[in-house]
Amino acid sequence: MKNTKNNLFKCVLILTLMIGSCKKQDLDVTNLNNPSYSVLATESGVVSFASGFYKIGFGDQPVGSLNDGLGYGFHIIVQGFHESMGDNIYVPWGNNSFKFADNPLSVTLDDNSVVNNPIGNGQKAELKLRNDRAFGASNAFLPEWTYMYFLNNSANVLLSKVDGTTFSGDADAKKKVLKAWAYWWKGFAYSRIGSMYYAGLKIDDANGTNGTYLSQAAIIAEASVNLDKAAAILGPLASGGAFTDLMKQIIPTYMQFNPDGSAGLPTPATWVKNINSLKARNLLVNTKLTAMSPANWAQLTTLVNAGVSSASDYVFLMKNYSNNAQSFTLNYAYDGSTQGYTAEPGNTFFISERLIQDFRPTDKRFTNNFDLLPTAEVNKRGRSITFGTRYYLKDAAISTSNGAISYYNSNTGVDNFFLGVSFEENQLMKAEALINTSQIDAGVTLINAVRTLQNANVTSASGLLLADAREELRKERRCALLFRGLAFYDARRLGYTDDVSAGGGRRKCTVLSATGAVNTNATINYSYLSYWDVPQNELDFNAAAPSSAPVRNPG
Repeated sequence: MKNTKNNLFKCVLILTLMIGSCKKQDLDVTNLNNPSYSVLATESGVVSFASGFYKIGFGDQPVGSLNDGLGYGFHIIVQGFHESMGDNIYVPWGNNSFKFADNPLSVTLDDNSVVNNPIGNGQKAELKLRNDRAFGASNAFLPEWTYMYFLNNSANVLLSKVDGTTFSGDADAKKKVLKAWAYWWKGFAYSRIGSMYYAGLKIDDANGTNGTYLSQAAIIAEASVNLDKAAAILGPLASGGAFTDLMKQIIPTYMQFNPDGSAGLPTPATWVKNINSLKARNLLVNTKLTAMSPANWAQLTTLVNAGVSSASDYVFLMKNYSNNAQSFTLNYAYDGSTQGYTAEPGNTFFISERLIQDFRPTDKRFTNNFDLLPTAEVNKRGRSITFGTRYYLKDAAISTSNGAISYYNSNTGVDNFFLGVSFEENQLMKAEALINTSQIDAGVTLINAVRTLQNANVTSASGLLLADAREELRKERRCALLFRGLAFYDARRLGYTDDVSAGGGRRKCTVLSATGAVNTNATINYSYLSYWDVPQNELDFNAAAPSSAPVRNPG
């Protein structure tokens, strides 16, 4: 990252110490407007800093420069890009260049007429054009890069300070927990960078930088290096004692939940499961389905079998929460999420017709979560005929439930915002490995189990052929894992985002024409970038060294 990081770190340090000081009366910081590294030499200071990682990497501060009018925060903008480019939602607004990011190149309607993109030269050209500091927060390439390198740098700062900090009680165990925490989040940050950008930076020094950009594959490998370091630390540790005491302090109380809402904290063993599942995701989403080899399927199988294995396993998530008793609001996801921006008629984001068509007719998740708009949205703002829908996402806080899962609930503390891999995702990755290694029925059984877990009331037929089983899986990943930031990854690895001239695009689509006519056999030519270029905001201050990998995707 560029050298403005020192000032940004000060903002982050102020914020995280404020968070910690609200919880710890023994944290004596006399001047929060001029924080110093000496604060991190105390146990209370370093633990408070570690507890602020959620805010640093995913919250709405201190990166106000990313606000382009829609608000800011990982769960609004970053996840919004992933869900919209995966065609689960659409965003017709120019803010953050959404209207260019999720706008297909052309659509062929049922009558074979072709409707071209009306607002530019396609996603690739328009996003590359706006990859410039002059476009400010409208540069779509900027938010995810910024959040993840903030998170990575904070982990580097923590690692640089742990050994020099004085701890009470079992100091060795506490240091190990904090180091595992840092390596986990470094692995997470590199996972996100390597899964989205054509190149990235390996930075392991606090507030450091370098001009040696590594390839996307090398960054994913670096994610594994850090995740393995965390696993190596956690393996010998026992739950309880210093481990549990410290985890209670660094994971905010209102995020100490299992996905079912019961109280929970990770044990060392369940944390390692999370690590294996994240490594499995990295392998799967960064390899085209057509390129997966027997060795890849074997590796994926090993990882998911050692991954999150139960719906009651703790996984890393965030909750929507506000604390009005403090002098500022800890508003991690509430009113700041993709689903929150999509729910109810007249909101900011809109449900895609292509998502709706992937629900089976009997699926209770559909009836529990979607309803018809009073009037269909058609060619919203003239942006694209894919910017049209007959449906909206319901808010479970004000609608009657049929017992299936809900995708959005505006009540505080209800929704789960998954950061790592959930049990359902791990099961569906396991199903994919089985289906593609001649164990189709076993894989379909796992798909059925996920549907049962979510009370979907959908059962897949047995005895499916490979192509049919893959289609069942594709649809289930969209329905079961909606709003978890996986839609674009899946569209990319399945080839849908490639140009139709290269075998890409999606066929048999539901699309509303400019007149509102419902087409059910349309072909969408997305023609999207597979991996995004390094933001020019980075390159202007941190030019690529001669030995660097290419920083711009030529595709």
